[in-house]
Amino acid sequence: MLVLFTFLWGANFILAEIALKEMSPISFSVSRFATGGAAMFFVMYLQYRAKSGHKHSSISFLPNIKKKDWPRLLLISVIGATLAPWLGIEGLGLTHGARASLWLALGPAVSTACGYFLRTEQMGTYGFLGVILAVMGTLILGWDGLQPERGYWFGDLILIFALILTIIELHLIKPLARDYGPIPIVALRTAIGGTLYIFIASPSLLNVSWTSLGLWTWIAILAGGGIGVGLGQWVKVRALRKLGPTQVVLYGNLVPIAALLIAWLSIGENPSLPEIISALFIISGAILIQVIDREPDTPYQDAKVNSMYSKPEKETENP
Repeated sequence: MLVLFTFLWGANFILAEIALKEMSPISFSVSRFATGGAAMFFVMYLQYRAKSGHKHSSISFLPNIKKKDWPRLLLISVIGATLAPWLGIEGLGLTHGARASLWLALGPAVSTACGYFLRTEQMGTYGFLGVILAVMGTLILGWDGLQPERGYWFGDLILIFALILTIIELHLIKPLARDYGPIPIVALRTAIGGTLYIFIASPSLLNVSWTSLGLWTWIAILAGGGIGVGLGQWVKVRALRKLGPTQVVLYGNLVPIAALLIAWLSIGENPSLPEIISALFIISGAILIQVIDREPDTPYQDAKVNSMYSKPEKETENP
């Protein structure tokens, strides 16, 4: 399922590029985010109802967060549901969809580096080599964006920063997901950060001529938000129960392939040679990090990560 959604996310980049011709980046982003948030809440609530129906006692959909955990939750909400999507769409508006998806492929290298310094993940020899390849791909892609005829450097910087924020969120959310369960935490994070995002974007939303928007823009808002963002978040949460943060981000390396192909078939957008070369370096680095660089104690690590994203029944049930 996660593989299928990576291709849907790839199509999302192209749809967003089309929609940005009619809407400002923040107005489009918050509209899609609101649609996606509603879809995510609906799916998570159905899952919650199905789970609570099999229990003898009720299970709280939104738990009581301890006072000491509120600062972390607020930080995660602002990072993951306000700043990251805002900066991501602003960066996309300064570049193009297929190129933006290439920066997404840098995720495993950034995630591994963050995990290594935050002591949430380990990295072996092949992992270091993978990070080096990803850095080389980043330099090539950055050099290409600096060319006068391209002019993508500022958009590239914004996209890199948005990516870093997304990876930081994945690592910071682990303790809360362990204590309260991934579904309630993602729901609260989306509600808090999404409310702030809508408040920030409200002046821009009032200036949108909604009746004049084209069909593909509405598809980008409704289908891109509901399926790509909303259900995609639910799929990511499900994946985090069995995979570590870097392994989840690894599937993002299929997104550039899908985005490049869809862009070529739909709007005739051809990648430059430096973009192709940098993609090979970045994706090869990701493969080294998460496919080849496997520690001998991987089963133990997988079990440890799985336990952090699955809340024990005795803690989820009310006494």
